[in-house]
Amino acid sequence: MKKTIVFLDRSTFPSTVNISKIKFKHNWINYKFTAPNQVVNRIKNANIIVTNKIELNEDNLSVAKKLELIAITATGTNIIDLEYCKARNISVCNLRNYASISVAEHVLTLMLTLSKNIKGLERDINNKIWQKKKVFALLSREINDLNGKTLGIIGRGSIGLKVGKLARAFGMKINYFSVSKYKKNEFKKFISSLDYISIHCPLNRNTENLITIKEIKLMKKNLILINTARGGIVNEVDLTKALKQKIIAGAGIDVTTSEPPNPSHAYYSILNKSNFIWTPHTAWASQETLQGAINQLIDNINYFYAGKKRNIV
Repeated sequence: MKKTIVFLDRSTFPSTVNISKIKFKHNWINYKFTAPNQVVNRIKNANIIVTNKIELNEDNLSVAKKLELIAITATGTNIIDLEYCKARNISVCNLRNYASISVAEHVLTLMLTLSKNIKGLERDINNKIWQKKKVFALLSREINDLNGKTLGIIGRGSIGLKVGKLARAFGMKINYFSVSKYKKNEFKKFISSLDYISIHCPLNRNTENLITIKEIKLMKKNLILINTARGGIVNEVDLTKALKQKIIAGAGIDVTTSEPPNPSHAYYSILNKSNFIWTPHTAWASQETLQGAINQLIDNINYFYAGKKRNIV
């Protein structure tokens, strides 16, 4: 019997990423994006749902009487009603350890770009300051090395470990903090002695607003904060205020609480500042990682129907 596979948000991956071969008879249907009011009609006859960010809950899943598998093209499972799926014997699989290299390289890119003041120096060239100084090297802004500095990594999963490995190659000292063992006083002590912080923990009720203006004021003035994890871990209004007031030296951000962000988001007010870099949730999205993610997705589906379930949540 042919299996019907429905990909609800194919546009979360570029067209350059190839979907490899499914090893059983099937009918694959792609939708670029699916609005909440379109979900029911699109999944009602599906045996397999593929999704990245489309929410699947009891209200819409209840119409999918033939559903056997939900295959997530990411690691996070918060978009799926797992209890409903478990009660109805619907399996859910996700991706594991597929973006560590891409995210880690992105983190180091943000750290280096901010430390070397690339954004500000480029602006100075554009403003003809180099010509006005008349010397061979434009020393208009402070530039710092990573070597010898201390990097604090919040989270010791595959990405956090990869960031640590790359940072050590630059001669950095690495300290880790586990949020699963969070103690307020220990966290305060941890963040107060660092030159850089990179966040690699999940967003949950324990980590939401983990870093607010109170924590930022405990940090060294030369600190650079990097967040490629989830937006809500750092209070975005507080970070904006801290950068405007030069409480810390800089920040590189790849994630926001809502994505895409509202046009009135606080970060737009500091987007042109030389000590702030904002990328649109692309730390994970190297071409190699995108293709690897899809390959892992197809493997998950093929293994499931070969009776060898893997990456089941």
